[in-house]
Amino acid sequence: MPGTFYLLGKYFAHKIDGNREHLVLFLLLIGAVFSITANLSVFMDILQNGYNIVERNLPNYWTGQIIPATIMGSYFTIVMAIPALLIPQVKKLSLLMKIALFATYIISIACVLRIGSRTQLSISMIALLISLFYVMPRQSFKRNLFMFVLFALIVFFVINTVSFDLDQDWLSAFAGRMEDGGGEDIASGGGRTERWIKSMENLFAKPLGWSEHEFGHAHNLWFDVLRIGGFLSFFLLISFTTNAFISVRKAIRKNKRAYALNNLIIVYTLSICMVFMVEPILEGMFDFFAFFCFFIGVVKKYNADYPVID
Repeated sequence: MPGTFYLLGKYFAHKIDGNREHLVLFLLLIGAVFSITANLSVFMDILQNGYNIVERNLPNYWTGQIIPATIMGSYFTIVMAIPALLIPQVKKLSLLMKIALFATYIISIACVLRIGSRTQLSISMIALLISLFYVMPRQSFKRNLFMFVLFALIVFFVINTVSFDLDQDWLSAFAGRMEDGGGEDIASGGGRTERWIKSMENLFAKPLGWSEHEFGHAHNLWFDVLRIGGFLSFFLLISFTTNAFISVRKAIRKNKRAYALNNLIIVYTLSICMVFMVEPILEGMFDFFAFFCFFIGVVKKYNADYPVID
């Protein structure tokens, strides 16, 4: 239950006992753990079938149940932000741990391309840009120079060793989506913007909710709750998430020198919210919402117990 996960988040944050470096490591760990099932499910399929099969919906590694690609992709949300999380210097994060996190990210990229998730690729790029804008002014010139040289070497290596031709087998599923949707599909969010407009109209025309058969899922956390539970559930959820975002803002402002932790909180929040904006969370990914509640529990405890430093 979301409430249980919220309390668990507060409990574990309390057990860390004021150590911000340990809090960063803890949040990195739970993000990696959250992606384990999706990584196993998709990566094992790649090993067995390669990229030639363009069917995007794949079986769960543990149960064998077929999981829609949009749901499977959402479990990669946190690990897709790993490059953004490693930009600042994270104390007590050993070289071995950094290599393990980066290897997890590379595997996740391979998996995301297998299921053709444009959302996850966008999250990775946006999170990286946001992190750069936040961290660069707060760290030394030497650290920034090292970071850009490293990025340049990685980009040079990838460009010279990897072919991005959409006819390549490893881009089959992704190329199929691009051909089916095209630029118009991307611009409309896969038809989501039209559903959001209809949902907003139904807030006043049908405040008690409406049938899914009218135009399907709204592909938005708040609007899908409006469709199922009516305006009361809609406004209660808005109240909860607004309070959560206020807590995130307070956490970021709590200690301006703890920019590694602040960066992580920003990246986690933005990455999760990007998924909230485009997927029917409570119907298809209830545990993803529970993960968000866990994270907010950690943030709330951090706000309440950790010392304030101006």
